[in-house]
Amino acid sequence: MKHFTITLFLAFVLTANVTAVFGQANPLINTWKIDEKSLPAFSEVVLQRIRKVSPDQAKQMEAYPDAVADLIKALEFTFGENGVYELNTAQGKQAGTWKRVGNDLITQITGGGERKDSIISVTKNKLILLNREVRKRIEYVVIKTEGTSTKKESPDELENEKKEFSQTKAIKNVSVVDVNTGKVLENQTVVWKEGKIISVLPGNKTILPADAVVVDGQGKFVLPGLMDSHIHFFHSGGLYTRPDGFDFTKVVPYEKDQQWIKDNHTITMKRYIANGITSVVDVGGPLSNFTIRDSINPKIRAPHTIVTGPLISTYGPLNLDKADPPIIKVNNAEEARALVRKQLPYKPSFIKIWFVVLPGQKAEQFSAEVGAAIDEAHKNNLKVAVHATELATAKEAIRLGADLLVHSIDDVILDDAFLKIVKVKKIVYIPTLQVAQQAYRIIKQQFDFTSHELAWSDPTQLSSLLDLQHLDPKDLNGFNYKAIGAQFNIPSKSDSIMLVNLKRVADYGITIATGTDAGNPGVAHGASYLREIEMMKQAGLSNWQVLKASTIDVAKSFGVANAYGSIERGKVANFILLHENPLQSLKALEKIETVYLNGYGYIPADLLPKTVDELAKAEVNAYNARNIDAFVARYAPDAEIYDISNPTVPIAKGSKQIREIWGGMFNQLPNLHCHVTSRTILGNKCVAIESISGVGPTPMIGVGTYFFNLKTGLIEKVYFVNER
Repeated sequence: MKHFTITLFLAFVLTANVTAVFGQANPLINTWKIDEKSLPAFSEVVLQRIRKVSPDQAKQMEAYPDAVADLIKALEFTFGENGVYELNTAQGKQAGTWKRVGNDLITQITGGGERKDSIISVTKNKLILLNREVRKRIEYVVIKTEGTSTKKESPDELENEKKEFSQTKAIKNVSVVDVNTGKVLENQTVVWKEGKIISVLPGNKTILPADAVVVDGQGKFVLPGLMDSHIHFFHSGGLYTRPDGFDFTKVVPYEKDQQWIKDNHTITMKRYIANGITSVVDVGGPLSNFTIRDSINPKIRAPHTIVTGPLISTYGPLNLDKADPPIIKVNNAEEARALVRKQLPYKPSFIKIWFVVLPGQKAEQFSAEVGAAIDEAHKNNLKVAVHATELATAKEAIRLGADLLVHSIDDVILDDAFLKIVKVKKIVYIPTLQVAQQAYRIIKQQFDFTSHELAWSDPTQLSSLLDLQHLDPKDLNGFNYKAIGAQFNIPSKSDSIMLVNLKRVADYGITIATGTDAGNPGVAHGASYLREIEMMKQAGLSNWQVLKASTIDVAKSFGVANAYGSIERGKVANFILLHENPLQSLKALEKIETVYLNGYGYIPADLLPKTVDELAKAEVNAYNARNIDAFVARYAPDAEIYDISNPTVPIAKGSKQIREIWGGMFNQLPNLHCHVTSRTILGNKCVAIESISGVGPTPMIGVGTYFFNLKTGLIEKVYFVNER
């Protein structure tokens, strides 16, 4: 019994001290165990931590040193390339995240504290830390090969990867969506090798080598990988990522948001792939954008990335990064030219201008700066994308030579004269229909998250969007969301104008490129794409027009149509395998079977982390959205939910009962909101202290213990207790 108590307590203490955040590519990425000679030092660390919270428990453990040593010997510490930290104990696996800064391995402790272990050295087989608590060295030895860095050192794995890449692969008996014509080519065989498409021919005209790897695509459809022509990597998609608009830096400093973006960049990239998006265009950000682009290669699960640097702006936003600014105001023509030239060594794909005209200003007063930037870019064979949301601004941008209009014009309905000019000059129109509406939804706290968004968005950033409902007003810099939100309607007048204008643009045959403006508050990286194309459909575009704008027309707009955008011989093998025909319904994109990136096939669900932290946040998000489909989807079909006062008889068992009980509650309580004030993770278990508002005059405090199946990612059992 004593040994069992020690085991559980040790597991809890270790879990509570190993959560962290992920940094950059790192030689730590591997699986380690404590070296035998470091057992006494690590035992001292454990005992010292326990003394702080339970001196009696520490004394009990001191009486059983062999039991403590045996438990420590069984521990395995894994640092994953995507930031997921995993501790394997006798009780099972416990997950968290980690971060490497300089020579320190920083560990985030439950409750908000930080602990740093200084790294003395890291070699292929040994990690040596100086523990800050006992000021002693603790050595670890590698026990198996995991992670990106060690794979590069493994000749066998390199050979296997090389063999797989050179293997001829094919999908036979499949229907190919030809985005150039809007037709379906039936009974085709798509063949590729070394990341390039070799042929797309009827099955009876295709000859495959005997060792080809063949997938039967009978009854399925292949669509080119989707392309998002407007994203921002320096935005997280959460509430705190635009302090120039929503200044809530008293709650979350901008630096913390920016660090989160860097720490979670690898997972963000995978979210794009999981949503079928194999190419993205970052239309402006800090110079670090170029580092992101250069870090991507065919072996990394990340979309092909087209980037530019800092936005050349007529307006200087407040509260953004000063060290590596994403937006730079220019005051004259020479400053504009100099900023274009500053980017040239980084080899930008194009130049972006933020043509912002404030009330009382006129577009023409910035013509010198905008014109100079466009001229300098064109001299260096670079296209120019211009942010222009008013007709007057767009006209002036076109007169000065803009190649792409970024964002819809939302102040007036476009006239024929303007549309003819856009058509003749072959200017590309990128509508970004959702971004303004999502900002209004945040202000009003009136969301309509779809089940797809709840399943595929980053749960941390999505949950932050609802923080206004429980934050202290004094921390919001005078922002009264209820009063301000009352001034807006959803949809707004500008929303209606944008839809009408997009249809007119399409009717004129002007090139349209689908773009989400992902990263802005409420516009999730990857998951927001389906909302954007559904809004394009709402404007009156056909499914083919939407899909064409989402693939080949993006590729043409940014000069990469020779390699991307359609399924043709010689192009990169980026495509998605679907169960249904997307030309008949865009909903087909909600159920992607396989995403092929550079010829490698990925199952979408396998790309995203299944940590308890992520899964727990996703469940709360579905609850707060009062989306019963998404909520039930977080539970196993035979899940059991108990009130701790009667732990033998469940109050709900199985999906049907959960749907009935919580569905009724969602319908009856429109202001229902759960704020998790504390979350502790132990193995596959999450203990959450929750403040539930919207059920009475004062919030109800509850404690829920959730048991997850980490293979399926579903909740299997819940025990909770509520107390006013």
